[in-house]
Amino acid sequence: MSEKKASLLLAWQVKNKHCLVIGGGDVALSRIHHLLNAEAKITVVSGDSKIHPDIIELNEQGKIFKLIKRDYESNDLTTYENIHSNIRDLDEITFEKYGIIQDQVMNEIFAIICCCIDDYELSTKIYYQCKYLRLPVNIADKPHLCDFYFGSMLNYDNLQIMVSTNGKSPRLSRLVKDNISKEFEDVDMNRAVENLGMIRSRLRELVMDGEDLISIETRMTWIKTLTDFFTLKEWSELNLIPPPSPPPHDNRFQYVDNIIRYFPDYPPQDYEEFKQEVLR
Repeated sequence: MSEKKASLLLAWQVKNKHCLVIGGGDVALSRIHHLLNAEAKITVVSGDSKIHPDIIELNEQGKIFKLIKRDYESNDLTTYENIHSNIRDLDEITFEKYGIIQDQVMNEIFAIICCCIDDYELSTKIYYQCKYLRLPVNIADKPHLCDFYFGSMLNYDNLQIMVSTNGKSPRLSRLVKDNISKEFEDVDMNRAVENLGMIRSRLRELVMDGEDLISIETRMTWIKTLTDFFTLKEWSELNLIPPPSPPPHDNRFQYVDNIIRYFPDYPPQDYEEFKQEVLR
């Protein structure tokens, strides 16, 4: 039996953070699309060879933060660094320093590096340069030189599903992803997530906003039980945002509040009865 080599699948938040893509071909374009979906600030060092026309078009559309049309240079890894604090002791990190550190994270340091070039020797060097700088890096087509992998993604905006084989078989990941997507063909996943997200947020706002363990567990148990009442398709068919009422009235949460009103009990489990009670 072969050794298990599982990885930890995470939703990595890179929104509005600098990310570097090295390369200008098909693989680089794929990485760029992943980062665009995550709303990252993307810098591309494309190399001197032919750049994929879609990368040029994305740059012309203003979707790429910076496109550098030359071969990679080592100082590209620190393009935006202008570290303006000198914290030597972690105990010095107090409230007054939070803003400085947040600015560094968002504007000075690359959140991730994606290397998409064919030069094995250079890409290996880039990997170890990133390790020296403590930067997380993905070297395309070299799983042993990757801190993270790009699996096959299903992206419904509010819901993302990733299938990964730890870089062993990207084609198999895509086949599994395609099979999963067929299950959701007639389901509006965005609306399902929006509906349940509004209920969860409103429950916390109106009923239980405490952070003690009892409050958290009570909220989680209630929303979990309610979620299981109906199928994904049924949740996706609900429109929990009523038509707007004339100002100054605000009825955005009217339907959601009709659900919360049952807490700590539950609304009807029969779907048609539930709709009749809630959508009024």
